[in-house]
Amino acid sequence: MTMRIRSALMLMFIGAALFTIGCDPGGTTKASDKKTADTGKKDGAGKHEGWWCDEHGIPEAECSMCSSKVAKECKAKGDWCEKHDRAKSQCFICEPKLKEKFAAIYRAKEGKDPPPIEEEKK
Repeated sequence: MTMRIRSALMLMFIGAALFTIGCDPGGTTKASDKKTADTGKKDGAGKHEGWWCDEHGIPEAECSMCSSKVAKECKAKGDWCEKHDRAKSQCFICEPKLKEKFAAIYRAKEGKDPPPIEEEKK
């Protein structure tokens, strides 16, 4: 074989291999895994899609029960309920009126009541 044909075949092989493997160095990754990695979700957390944490009744980006990053920030500010392992400013158990504060945020954006949180389903 000539050098050109050999080079062309090698490039085709490499191209096919890269196409098959993709850009993700860890192999195939589910979209949900990427979301978890991006938001710092704690292990075992429920389904987290969209802007609202259905499980805890708080905007997803602010949920100290799901995001280790948010939890760390709250602890650093002294905003932490040790008894219930969440931000004091999000502890509906100690301060039930907080639930209405977050429900109002949901109503303002969605125009309807928020879905029931996990604690209410039990």
